Amino acid sequence: MSTTSTKSKYPTYVILGSGGHTAEMCKIIQALLLQRSNCEKYQPIRYIVANSDVTSQRQLCAALPALTKDSDDPFISVPRSRSVGQNWLSTIFSTLWALLWSFWLIWRDRPQLVLCNGPGTCVPFGYASYLCRLLGRLPTHCKIVFVESYCRVETLSLSGRLLLPLADMFVVHWPALAARYGHKRNLRYFGRIL
Repeated sequence: MSTTSTKSKYPTYVILGSGGHTAEMCKIIQALLLQRSNCEKYQPIRYIVANSDVTSQRQLCAALPALTKDSDDPFISVPRSRSVGQNWLSTIFSTLWALLWSFWLIWRDRPQLVLCNGPGTCVPFGYASYLCRLLGRLPTHCKIVFVESYCRVETLSLSGRLLLPLADMFVVHWPALAARYGHKRNLRYFGRIL
C-alpha cells in the first residue's frame, strides 16, 4: 500500500519536564513548526512525560491544542529518573530503570529527532538514542538536540553537562555560556531564542 503523505515513518520525540521546562518546550515547538515545511516533516510527534508529572500534559494541551488533538494519543508516560528530594543511592536504580524504558522506546520507535531542554527525564533518552545509533538501530539522519534552559546563564544544568558530549546540537541562550563552552563542536548560540 503506497501513501502520498509526507509524514515520516519515524516520530519526533519531545521530552517534557515539570513547570518551566514544559513552558519553554511549548515555545520551542511553536517555533519549530511555524514553518509550513516543518509541520509535516516532524510528524508524528510523541511527547514523553514522566509518570509522576501531572502538569506537563495539561500545560502542553492548553498551550498547543491543535498539535495534540490530531493524534490518537501523542503522550508516552515513562518512569522518572530522579524525583525531587530522592536520595542519591536510590537514584541509581530509578535511573537504570528509566534508561531501560528509554532504550526500549527508542529501539521500538526509532525517532528521527529527540528534542529536549533539560528535565532529568531527558538524560536516559539521550543516552539510549546515542547507544541505539551506535548499534545501527536509528536512521542515519536521527538527531539529538538539547536546548539548555533559558535560566542557565553562566553554567550548564546537570542534564546539560551529561548530554553535551552526546548531543548533535546543543543550544544555549546566553553569551556567557557560548563563550565558556564555545570550543565544543556541537554547541550553538543563536542569541535568545525564547
